[in-house]
Amino acid sequence: MCIRDRREREDKILEIRTKVYSEYFRKFEEAAKGVGVDYEQFSQVTLRNAFKELLEAGDSPDAIIKFQDEVGRFPHQIQESHRKATEEITTLKILGSERLFHLTSEFEQLNQEILEMSSKWLGEMQVALEAPGFEAPIAKEMKVLGERVKSLKDEIINQMRAELKIGN
Repeated sequence: MCIRDRREREDKILEIRTKVYSEYFRKFEEAAKGVGVDYEQFSQVTLRNAFKELLEAGDSPDAIIKFQDEVGRFPHQIQESHRKATEEITTLKILGSERLFHLTSEFEQLNQEILEMSSKWLGEMQVALEAPGFEAPIAKEMKVLGERVKSLKDEIINQMRAELKIGN
């Protein structure tokens, strides 16, 4: 392969990667946003306040609906983040470097772990309502995983930038 052919091939690969990576910048940003929630804060403060309002409102249908909405909001965010982290990522894994492949695989795996922990976390929230001093260990672990997901998102974006030769 001559130098000109090699250069044309490299330019074409760069063009394809630029297009594909541009789409995924947004996807990783959105996916990381959803797992960046503070599960401890929700378990120990937000949920308790919502439960207190429910108790004070008596049998009010509006209060029940508000409480259900509050409880359902976080699991929905977790599921949505997982969906965003895993959908249509195959192209990125094919066109990216080996390092990008590993980073995106870890990103998916962490989102899967958080999704799997969410059912245990919902059970933990029930205990948190009943025991004011409850430490919420699952919420703490989910928070740590969420922080790792946000950090990994930045690593993925930096790797994409390096592969696109942006900001060298």
